[in-house]
Amino acid sequence: MERKLVKLGRHSLASTIPNRWIQKHNLKKGDKISFTEVENKLLLTPLNEVYEKKLVFNVNSPKIEYVWRIMQPIYTSGYDEVVLKFSDRKTLPIIEECTNLLIGFEIIKVDENQVIIKSVSKNLDEEFHTILRRVFLIVKQMLDIIYEIFREKNRKRFEEIYTLEQTVNKYTIFLKRIINRQGYKYHHYTYQIVTFLELAANHLEYMRRYFSKEKKATFDKEVLKELFKLKNFSDEVYELYYNYSDEKFRWIAEEQPHFIYFKKIKDITIKENLVAFSEYFVQIARISVALNL
Repeated sequence: MERKLVKLGRHSLASTIPNRWIQKHNLKKGDKISFTEVENKLLLTPLNEVYEKKLVFNVNSPKIEYVWRIMQPIYTSGYDEVVLKFSDRKTLPIIEECTNLLIGFEIIKVDENQVIIKSVSKNLDEEFHTILRRVFLIVKQMLDIIYEIFREKNRKRFEEIYTLEQTVNKYTIFLKRIINRQGYKYHHYTYQIVTFLELAANHLEYMRRYFSKEKKATFDKEVLKELFKLKNFSDEVYELYYNYSDEKFRWIAEEQPHFIYFKKIKDITIKENLVAFSEYFVQIARISVALNL
């Protein structure tokens, strides 16, 4: 829809709003609208209504691998009300289990062959930056625990990693949902940071799985040394993101842990997971530069 700008007063320009959009949102004279600047776009939002995205979806398998991977994109896409239809009654407890992992989603009605899920978390959208910082800190905490596990040679503490990784998943999915619903300045960069934090946490969880299956896996001293350096590196990236300076980035750029660290680690699985973790934090550092140009 193209509209011409016309001069309004000495310092302003004005344009008309398409009638179809006005009718869709039931606007009338005196109603308020909000303008939000997102990069080179100006988003127009009516303030007299709560805009709800609704979806009806057929769930074709009762397996959690399918149900969870369907519900994630539905959730992150920003839908407020979802009707999930199914033919196999085994699907219902799986849907209930997955819904419990999605912040602000609640099942409000259950029928014989469908459930209705609704968002009850609109006020939480304002907590984006608080939750993002929390995710950063949890991922760093996971790395600290891995370091302590190797220092103490204590396999039992790996269960702490599983719990924290599940929390990271829950928070990062919620953050993606907020980005898709509201938009942010440099939203593509922010989305990448959230994704990289999630993937970094995944690789620490993969290490937990590896040690739970491979009883012969050992706590090598070389791994402990590299973990100590990686802990320091992740701290620097965190500080760079929240308190940017060119000097901090120069140190991070020259450190190159994904190329320089881990060479003495003999266990290939451990090495690959630590390299991947460091690579994601390097990418977060690069994005931090872009956000501060």
